Amino acid sequence: MLQGIVSTLSSAYVEIIILFFLLIAFVMHRRDPRLVVSGIRIVRTLLVVLIFFYFMFIWASTVQPTLRSISVFGMFLVNLFMLYNLVLARLERPYRDALGLITKEPEKHELIHNVWHTGKRFYYLRYAWSSLFSGANPLHYLHDLATERVRDDIKDILRHYGVEQKMITVPVMAGFLKSQIACDQTMPADFKDVMVKAIDDFSQHPWIQERGNEFLRLATERPEDLHFPEWMASFDACVKTYKSKEPV
Repeated sequence: MLQGIVSTLSSAYVEIIILFFLLIAFVMHRRDPRLVVSGIRIVRTLLVVLIFFYFMFIWASTVQPTLRSISVFGMFLVNLFMLYNLVLARLERPYRDALGLITKEPEKHELIHNVWHTGKRFYYLRYAWSSLFSGANPLHYLHDLATERVRDDIKDILRHYGVEQKMITVPVMAGFLKSQIACDQTMPADFKDVMVKAIDDFSQHPWIQERGNEFLRLATERPEDLHFPEWMASFDACVKTYKSKEPV
């Protein structure tokens, strides 16, 4: 069976047919508005297709069996590269969909998990070849790079749609506190129930939500605009102490 597959792929006509279908799939994917179309990628693809035509010309014009075999192998490598880009585009589509969903409901944790899952899968494949020449452990390299790229993509799309403030709210903070209480093995069960009820009562009050969200927004965007009495009192005390020590 393996010999039959190798024999089939060794035919120049088969490689030309494969390239034809890959180009159709490539054009269809590039017309998807959800995908990020890069001019560099398009130029690179065009150059690869020209290389394929170059190998095809050599195959058609030469009579030496060795050169014909090398030309067919070159066409096979070009098709392999095109197939890799096609699979990469298919993995990018669900990732872009997941990024679009978190702009509508960024407070839902399952949407964030879906972004991380699809994003890491996409970037793992995209930089798989680079990881082999990174000089580090390929798995560690891919994990760190994918984590950084997904985090940057989330920040960019939330900033683009102006929904960053929805990620840091009083209900989100309350959910974090309740999850930490649930994971705490040293806290008695009765005390956990009391704490969860207190957090719910506090976070669900409309006035607390309004003022708390405003505080969190200022803390993330313009922390210098916040007024902390304890800090100011300590600062004033330091200033008075310093002035008292100055020579008259």
